[in-house]
Amino acid sequence: MPALETPGPEPRIWGSRIPLRNANFTGREAALRELREQMFEGPTAILPHTLRGMGGVGKTQLVIEYAHRFKGDYDVVWWIASDIPLLIPGALGALAEKLGLPPAKVVGIDEASRSVLDALRRGDPYKRWLLIFDNVNKAEDIMELIPAGRPEQGHVLITSRNPRWEGVANTMVIDVFDREESIEFLGKRAGRMTPEEARQLAHELGDLPLALEQAGALQVETGMSTEEYLDLLRRQPLEVMDENQPMEYPRSMTAAWRLSINALEDQLPEALQVLRCAAFFGPEPIPIDLFRWGSSGGVGPLLAPILGNPILRTRALRAINNFALGRIDDRAIQIHRLVQRLLRADLEPEQKQVYVREAQMLLAAASGLQPEDEANWGVFSRFVPHLDPVGAATTTNGRLRDLALNVVRYLYLIGDTESARSFAARFRDDWSHLSGVDDRHVLTAEHHLANSLRQDGRFDEAFTLLEGTLKRGRRVLGEDDDVVLLLTNSFGASLRAKGMFREAVAHDEDSRRRHAKKYGEDDPRTLRTINNLALGYALVSDYDKAVELQTQVHEVRNRPGVGSKLDLLVSLGGLCQAVRLNGDYQAAYYLGVDALEYGRGEVGVDHVHTLAVAVDLAIAMRRLGRIEDALELARDTYNRYESILTAAHPHTVSAAICLANALRTDGRLKDALALTRVIADGLPRIYGPGHPFTVAARGNLALLQRVNGDPAAARTLNEHVLESLDETLGRKHHYSLTVAMNLANDRHELGEHEAALDLDTQTHALLQELLGAEHPMTLGSAANLTDSLRTAGKTEDAHALHRATLAVYDRRLGVRHPDTVLARSGGRLDFDFDPPRF
Repeated sequence: MPALETPGPEPRIWGSRIPLRNANFTGREAALRELREQMFEGPTAILPHTLRGMGGVGKTQLVIEYAHRFKGDYDVVWWIASDIPLLIPGALGALAEKLGLPPAKVVGIDEASRSVLDALRRGDPYKRWLLIFDNVNKAEDIMELIPAGRPEQGHVLITSRNPRWEGVANTMVIDVFDREESIEFLGKRAGRMTPEEARQLAHELGDLPLALEQAGALQVETGMSTEEYLDLLRRQPLEVMDENQPMEYPRSMTAAWRLSINALEDQLPEALQVLRCAAFFGPEPIPIDLFRWGSSGGVGPLLAPILGNPILRTRALRAINNFALGRIDDRAIQIHRLVQRLLRADLEPEQKQVYVREAQMLLAAASGLQPEDEANWGVFSRFVPHLDPVGAATTTNGRLRDLALNVVRYLYLIGDTESARSFAARFRDDWSHLSGVDDRHVLTAEHHLANSLRQDGRFDEAFTLLEGTLKRGRRVLGEDDDVVLLLTNSFGASLRAKGMFREAVAHDEDSRRRHAKKYGEDDPRTLRTINNLALGYALVSDYDKAVELQTQVHEVRNRPGVGSKLDLLVSLGGLCQAVRLNGDYQAAYYLGVDALEYGRGEVGVDHVHTLAVAVDLAIAMRRLGRIEDALELARDTYNRYESILTAAHPHTVSAAICLANALRTDGRLKDALALTRVIADGLPRIYGPGHPFTVAARGNLALLQRVNGDPAAARTLNEHVLESLDETLGRKHHYSLTVAMNLANDRHELGEHEAALDLDTQTHALLQELLGAEHPMTLGSAANLTDSLRTAGKTEDAHALHRATLAVYDRRLGVRHPDTVLARSGGRLDFDFDPPRF
């Protein structure tokens, strides 16, 4: 029984990656006692606590023992492997779902990790927690991932070989065992060893815990006597270690490793072959399933006969574990980085190339896994740290490149667009040198790179890249190649983002036809093209067609077992927008409520697609007259977007437009004007000054200038806006006609009644043709035209139009709808630009 231990119930949350307790753990009682006192009683308990020391000294084992021994002090214990800084946020973000927060696969890694930090800082739902960052390279890698101002019962424990922690953490230096601890440990591990033999062995190995562990494992596995072991250890040539061997490790320890490796080869040569292959992976856990998948073929001649024999495969992996040359835990095997270094240094250059190819083919065995399947995301997360060590960026192995690209796609899907972009750019650059810019893997890497750029609002870069890539792909691979069709669909999104709406529709019509011909109408790839085509038709104001296409997509995706939850949410949101734009606000409201409930329950409260649905629902609420509900939802959605992304991100700006429109409708005119000015100033930096979204949003600014008492400024601005929209979209477009209606209102308020009447007459006729006589916007135009006719003295025409318009208002929107009430009173209606999906 340990001298110091906290009894109590199991933690409510116990991380799945916490290693098993070491049954042979020995000594370190003083270190454990000091660490616990620092954690709970020290004057600087709020600071992180860092255990530092050279590799193999037992820092990680000490932390494992601390976690198991004192788990009764905590409600949450969470382990974060920190060798690779890129993966630390993801490991932290994985705690989100356990805390009842939206998971990283739904909201993205950055937002999940931020929400975890906030929950831990607040102590909600748990105040007693322990975060363990194991093997941190430098303090800068994690300082932003430590909860600031956390409760005193929330602790951060770090292991690191880096000595530079003073001033940012309470630091404990962990040294080798003292001699008595070494003797005690060897007595437990080796069993038959006498105290004097243990003393001699500890002396030769410098009391380094990892070296003692391997020495004990070797003797247990081989039955070798201590005398034999010491003789071999002293005679073992040390010159085999290459010049890059870290100086802080005793050379006798490397010799001890060599003895274990030699003994492994004597007992099971096949195990050494597997171990050498694993030496060319990263030091992070390697999924055991890789070795099973490799058994079905596709691996190299060295591993094929081993992995193809399930008994031999299992024996080899267990032998590596038993000789303490690797550790099997949580369906993965992990090889110590120094064992990997020794194994690689021991090989001739020709042999290294053989094992590099074996490692590459082994990792490539997983190339068939699909990143769209959420069930595969756990194993994909474990592939990430191995891409660079096995040389994915410098390989010509097509299957390994496929796997690497699938990892990029996985990173994009979970919301880690920064990592996806980084990998995609590197693969594109390195593979281009090896295989040429027209290689299909290079083209696919550019596709992923462009998608990541566009997702982050870098529209011009994405467009330029995709345009060139698509041209090369069509020239080299043909119009209907899988990669070219992938690029074709993505290029439609870039056309829409650039404001080239008509071009996008023509492009996506062709894309849909090609996809349907090759894959079938109901294939997920074809459905994506139909969804995109529907978005394009909405952007050219053909809302009937948009509703038709979105309905088609939704009907297929709504079938059991078809598509993912995210696919279904996207189609629900697209249908909600299309129905609302087509003037059926009540149906849009019901669809939006259903979509938002589904998104929050199945995809995540703060997922960007759930928030996009919330924007659409807020607009539908406002159009339906539910002003307070619309304002509350718009404000909440904007705040969520701003916390997940940035204030300048296109999604956040769309939510800001929605919020500003809701503020105006609620009568908060000055607040709406202030926010709209910020939006109007920022949009040119996102889309460019002449983009239809940028220009149409300035129409909102003009509207707010008038309702805030400056109709002259509004008229001047609206005239410029309308001229620009006429040039880019033409007058027969929803955006242009919205501005034309508001400009007529400006002129009417300024007393320019004849000009207002002319514009109202023209606008009403065009809206009837474009949207139909009963669309709410057409009705609003009719109400305005009625007022202009009345002002011009054309009473009979005004009365007839007024009567007909109110009849439709009563039937379509209801007698209590704000637009109906305003039209009945003879008032003039304003309309604004709402953020679209694209």
